[in-house]
Amino acid sequence: MKVITDKANPEFWLLSDPHLIADSLHDFGPRFEQMQATSAGKDITYQETALRAFVRKVVEEKPDAVVITGDLTFNGAKASAKKFAELFAPLKKAGVALIAIPGNHDIFDGWARRFEADQEYRVDQLSPRDWKEIFSATYDLAESLDPNSLSFAVNLNPHWRLICLDSNIYGHQESYGHPITSGNSTDSERAWLTQELETGQKANQEMLFFMHHNLYDHNSVVHDGFRLNNAAELLALLKKYPVRCAFSGHIHAQHIMAKNVAIPEIVSSCFAETDQGYGIVKLGNNQLDYLRKTFDIDRYLTEQEKKAYPFNDFHSYLVKVFDGANDQLMEHFLTFDGTAEGQEAISLLKKLHWNFFTGQGNLTPAELATLKKSATYQKLLQMGPNLRWYLNSLTESQESSQELMLTW
Repeated sequence: MKVITDKANPEFWLLSDPHLIADSLHDFGPRFEQMQATSAGKDITYQETALRAFVRKVVEEKPDAVVITGDLTFNGAKASAKKFAELFAPLKKAGVALIAIPGNHDIFDGWARRFEADQEYRVDQLSPRDWKEIFSATYDLAESLDPNSLSFAVNLNPHWRLICLDSNIYGHQESYGHPITSGNSTDSERAWLTQELETGQKANQEMLFFMHHNLYDHNSVVHDGFRLNNAAELLALLKKYPVRCAFSGHIHAQHIMAKNVAIPEIVSSCFAETDQGYGIVKLGNNQLDYLRKTFDIDRYLTEQEKKAYPFNDFHSYLVKVFDGANDQLMEHFLTFDGTAEGQEAISLLKKLHWNFFTGQGNLTPAELATLKKSATYQKLLQMGPNLRWYLNSLTESQESSQELMLTW
């Protein structure tokens, strides 16, 4: 049996949606600046430095593995995947396993481009074969490989099996269109998955499940393309076996569903967005502990890196980028009357968005009632009457998305 560690109580870190575009693929010119301005609140300009700093933290603290649940690249450029693997190469020397799962932006993405001045140019896209070669460090660890997809399974230790499903929809050759947002599990993948679940069960292993797309609707309004198209079929299969928890990304919002569901699911927020969230998972005897953390990037930048904008205050820069996406939303859906009350309402929407995407949207019933009765919330509804259901969805969570302890 291949194992990553013999430790009885292993630990892995969880990351999702870093959306790296290699620095070699842009020149900070006007076309790339336009892409940054329309990147839906994520930083795509400085991820190379940010990820390099994160790797320094990983190497210092040495978890047993780092699991990345998809969208390692911004637009599926082969050069970006190579750069990502290069950035994370120090993990192997430090004894930390890299477990990388593709996302919908990674394989045969027709948007793969480099940006120069006011122009953009097509570049080599990442194929499934490229993915396996570039992230060979992951596939070398695999106990089992699905011959028909990029799915695989690894043994974290003899007791814990991590099953990773390629949930993305892509063709067999380079694409000229946009990446497909939605995901699916094929008949052949589920046949392979069934075999893996049965193997794990016979070996008395506890099993964890990973994919890019979500098992559940983690927002009652925004979920199309995020929940797996045939999630019900997959869930029916998973719950027959002792799958203790599922992990995913894709929606860019931190969210946990553990109550009143067949299998708990932890969705990691986008590392390139908001507060650079990542998760720490500690496994024990009949127990799983999850804690979301914010990357303390300042500690892991070189003195030279700190002098370069925006790394003198990178988290403030990320807030600025996130607010830029909010401003675009409000231009489309809110009617601003220029009053102080209207400005307070806009500030409230920004706060609600930040809390939702960082997994802090759960309020007590009393707090929620007070919020909805407030003059500022009512002003927000007046400015955007068509947003009522969407605003409700930002505060509908009834459980913490910052931490989770499971016992059985």
